[in-house]
Amino acid sequence: MTDQNKQNQNQQPKADTLFSLLNAKFEWVNKIPTMQLPAKYVAVLMGLIVIAFAWKIIAVSKVESDMAKKLENERLLITQQAREYADKQYIKEEERFGQVLSWAVRGELIRNNIDQIDQYLSEIVKMRDTERVVLINDDGQLLVSTDKRLEEANGTEIFPKEILNLQKITVKSDVDGKKVLVVPVMGLNKKIATVVVSYKQTKL
Repeated sequence: MTDQNKQNQNQQPKADTLFSLLNAKFEWVNKIPTMQLPAKYVAVLMGLIVIAFAWKIIAVSKVESDMAKKLENERLLITQQAREYADKQYIKEEERFGQVLSWAVRGELIRNNIDQIDQYLSEIVKMRDTERVVLINDDGQLLVSTDKRLEEANGTEIFPKEILNLQKITVKSDVDGKKVLVVPVMGLNKKIATVVVSYKQTKL
């Protein structure tokens, strides 16, 4: 028992010495809160903080700008695709309408029933955004016009030959600033006339 007490007494001074050494070694850590740094170090530290803050703002702004550009590009792409789809659907509907109109005009034209064709075209010009409808025979002669100011005009004075020579139903987006539907009227063996429907251009 006595030997054990002596051993414990010898170990106690060693522990106290080790604690004192560690305490002395890390004493500067305890002094940090009360230490006064030189002004140049403070300025450098503040500069680093400002730089880090500014970099963060720039980085966030760049990300926001990139996202805004991406969203705008996607919006423009979707808008363009929607317009292209709407244009395709519009052209399909106009072609169907043109086909029916061609059959109706052909039947009356073969019977030389110009008055009935005039009535058809007068109804068509009442449709929304429709400005004028004309019927021009294959020789360029104006047979019917909903615009009575053109009654004395020649068909080739109203539309160029490349329009009147078309052999299939066609939608042209800009003919003298107008959108037109060109409807060839076919006889048994060849084209006998052309109906041209002029529309007001829609302002975007």
